[in-house]
Amino acid sequence: MLWKVMTMGLVLLHLGAGPARAQRNKITIGHIDSLSSKVLQERRGLWIYVPPAAAEPGYAPKHYPVLYLLDGDLNFAYVTALTQQLHLSGQGPEMIVVGIPHPYPTRTRDLTPTHSTRRWDGTEDRALNGSGGGEKFLEFLETELQPYIDANYPTVAYRLLVGHSLGGLAVLNTLATKPKLFNAYLAIEPSLWWDNTLVLRKLDAAGQQGRFTGQKLFLAVAHTERPDLDTAQVRRDTTGSTRHTRANLALVDRLRRQKPGSLAWQWKYYPRENHFSVAVPAEYDALHAFFRHQELALPTSPTDPRFTLAVVQRHYAQVSQQYGYAVLPPEETMNMYAWGYMQHKLWEKAYQFLQLNLTNYPQSYNAHASMAAYYEQRGDKAQALRYYAAALRIQDLPEARQKIAELQTTTPKR
Repeated sequence: MLWKVMTMGLVLLHLGAGPARAQRNKITIGHIDSLSSKVLQERRGLWIYVPPAAAEPGYAPKHYPVLYLLDGDLNFAYVTALTQQLHLSGQGPEMIVVGIPHPYPTRTRDLTPTHSTRRWDGTEDRALNGSGGGEKFLEFLETELQPYIDANYPTVAYRLLVGHSLGGLAVLNTLATKPKLFNAYLAIEPSLWWDNTLVLRKLDAAGQQGRFTGQKLFLAVAHTERPDLDTAQVRRDTTGSTRHTRANLALVDRLRRQKPGSLAWQWKYYPRENHFSVAVPAEYDALHAFFRHQELALPTSPTDPRFTLAVVQRHYAQVSQQYGYAVLPPEETMNMYAWGYMQHKLWEKAYQFLQLNLTNYPQSYNAHASMAAYYEQRGDKAQALRYYAAALRIQDLPEARQKIAELQTTTPKR
């Protein structure tokens, strides 16, 4: 039990405390970037969070899935915190978060697929006069923003799109129009009532045409009606006041009728949340749903026979299948196991985990330096020198130079 506790403690210590970092008496969780868009004919601001371990000295560079967050300026803080907390608890991967702000009046323009001036209750609203730029915004996402993020940040080919209200409408319009742009879609309280439920009909057509090929969808619906109405009563209602929720429930009904396997979807009704408060629990539940997997059982002691290299490799193969992209055993975690085994002189197990890192991370200073330390402890100075030299070629760090100098002074020349 002590070994298990110590192992988990080391893992958490290495992972860090969370997305916020102290820099010069400031707590930061990201930075501001921008992109000049030819499609939109304007410069767009971006709020970017990159996990702090992305370029940790001594380790191989890391790459991450990307969560594209509509209304990024409103939702950036809690979404970055949730992604990091889920990672720390072993429930999901670390992610890059790309927050896309929609300052007035661009929000209505960006997030609506067609021009309409009618609200959910059928009344006219002149504030909607600028609506209808959603297809241009989708073109911006596909042809400018995604290539820019992939070129400038350490990404893997797995993307999520998250939106709330009109943002949720944009999420579902993207799924209906160009489903392969993203791997997972989270629509929180989407405004499916827009333009006489246009996007609902587009989704229905896309499903019938078999255009969904393994994408994931999580739909979050809050209780936005009178407290005395339940969902069954809302479905039967015909007034404009329930139009918003009825459209979302209609989507659930249509998804239930689609061919099994074409779209991996879930939905959840939040009877105690309103249109605004539902965002945080919905984000948490959706990330759990997208990345749910069996946890790797930690060893209870250094000699635990159930914890083997084969078990670790099988676990991460299953995680890769669940996530939809290749997930390698984390270099730092495998390294800590190896050092633990070396401390207990379990040389064969230590070597297996060190060799795993060398195979998966051939350009890692740490992987070579740790193998050098293994051979140094085994008394094989020639092999130790070889691996320290390899580490030094990858990254010129003083520790490796010092080790080489020490070994050379005690190794007779031939």
